[in-house]
Amino acid sequence: MAERFVSRLFGGPGSDDNPLTSIHGHQCKKRHGHRQREKKLASHLYGQYSMALVKANARNEDRCQLVSGPLSNLPGGPIGVFVGIYDGHAGNLCSQFVLDNHFDNLKTAFTNQHGHVNCPVAIVEAYSSTEDKFVEHARENWQQKPKLASAGSCCLSAVVHNNVLYVANAGDSRAVLAKWGVGDEDAEEEQLSIDYTTQSVHRRRELQDVHFDDPDLIKVNNYGIYRVRGCVQVTRAIGDVYLKFNEFNQPPLKAQYRQQQSIVRPILRADPTGCTHPLGPRDKFVIFGSRGLWRGITNDEAVSLVKASPRSGAARALLIKALDNRARRHNLVYEDLKNQPLATRQNIHDDISIVILFFGNLPAENQ
Repeated sequence: MAERFVSRLFGGPGSDDNPLTSIHGHQCKKRHGHRQREKKLASHLYGQYSMALVKANARNEDRCQLVSGPLSNLPGGPIGVFVGIYDGHAGNLCSQFVLDNHFDNLKTAFTNQHGHVNCPVAIVEAYSSTEDKFVEHARENWQQKPKLASAGSCCLSAVVHNNVLYVANAGDSRAVLAKWGVGDEDAEEEQLSIDYTTQSVHRRRELQDVHFDDPDLIKVNNYGIYRVRGCVQVTRAIGDVYLKFNEFNQPPLKAQYRQQQSIVRPILRADPTGCTHPLGPRDKFVIFGSRGLWRGITNDEAVSLVKASPRSGAARALLIKALDNRARRHNLVYEDLKNQPLATRQNIHDDISIVILFFGNLPAENQ
């Protein structure tokens, strides 16, 4: 049986990591006053990976996770690699909950299949279970901890099993695959996930088709940013129960989240859309990143940079490039960000989480 191990990155000292959780991560190297963390390079069942994270908020709202080994609780059950990117909003209560529960829910889903492995079904069941458990958790505790009602998290996850990559997404994090053949100079990139954000006209229409009778469904602010009920930019997420159940639309929920129009039916959805991709010799790596990464770099630019970089430290190299791109929009460069207070950094970039999953146990140098 393959050895099971977990890597988890957090964005600052005094992390919210639950000491009672059954999975614990390796200590990661800290940089720049705990704002950045990285795992330069480590191995998984099918190759290697690199991870990096930077925070912009006072308390990092992102969580990321990689698990390599058994995917169920059954002896001799399926093995594989799991990746999770959990981009929280309105705090980190939901993203931390997803980190503590989502993989275990996936293992339970695989266990319930009793050896008849169906990855897409197990993945969808895990999302449903994580959402249901968070809603239950919020119902039981939000009177004492009102922030539970407003907290939400995007959830991008992937499973590699039997040489097939399964990607599922509910939110605006993104997975991008890089592929090229022998002797190819240019890499081909393929986005494996849908961005569920109100900045997409297609996602707005998707919501409007369901909630055609809601005049306050989509609001746009003075900066041209579309938001669901004037609150969030994502159209799918775990949590955000105040936009799903009217019972939370009252004190002690903060006034900024209370809705004038009742919540007749859930506005946001937690179910993911998925992609199944059989891995072939041209498939080299996948970049998983929270929204903060993709605000600072294009798919093509990201793939080209990782292809040209050593595997060791590739995630941080990508992180630095995205931060530099964001800084230049504010007439700064990456080095200037080190001396910026968090209040200023929040206007320049978001929390960023990156996991790069390389395929093939090859040397840690340019591929």
